[in-house]
Amino acid sequence: MTIRRMIPMLTVTAALALGQAATAQDAAGQPAEPAAPEAAQEGGLTLADLGKDEALTAAVEKMAEGHQLPGWLREGAVVTPGQKVGFGGKEYLAMTACQQHDCAENQMAVLYAPDGGAAYGVLSVRDGEGAELLTWLGMAGGPETIDGRTILYAALTGSLANHPEAFVYPE
Repeated sequence: MTIRRMIPMLTVTAALALGQAATAQDAAGQPAEPAAPEAAQEGGLTLADLGKDEALTAAVEKMAEGHQLPGWLREGAVVTPGQKVGFGGKEYLAMTACQQHDCAENQMAVLYAPDGGAAYGVLSVRDGEGAELLTWLGMAGGPETIDGRTILYAALTGSLANHPEAFVYPE
C-alpha cells in the first residue's frame, strides 16, 4: 500500500473513531467522555512532539547533525503514531511524518530509542517525475545501517503499518 492510499484511510479511520466517540453514551444515557487515542494512553510519541519532548528533540537534533531538517517537520506535518520495532537487541519507536498537502513528495521516518536516546532517520524527497532522493541520518555503521534502513524504508512505504510483526528482528 502506498502512502497516497494510506493517508485517506487513516483520515477515514480517524473520522469514524471520532464519530463513535461523539455518539457514545454511558450507562445513564449521558454522553460518554471520548477515549484518548491509543498512543496517548500509552504515552506514545510522534514526530509532532519535536520541540515538546526534550529527549526526542535532542536525539533527532543529534541524528541530523550536518543536515538541515525541513521546516514542514515542525510546522503542521502529518504524523503517524509510533510503532514498536526492534533490532540489534534494542526496542525503537518508528515514527513518520510528511509535509501537509504534499505527503507523496516529502516524507520522513525516524527510529527513536526512548531508553537510550539514539535516533536514526531517512528523509525522502521526490522530484515530481518519479525520482526519489533518500537522505539517511545518524547512520554510524552498526545494525542501524542494514536493519534500521530496512525498517525506515518500510515505514515510508507503508509496509511497516501493514506488517508490524515482521519488523522486530532478534538480536
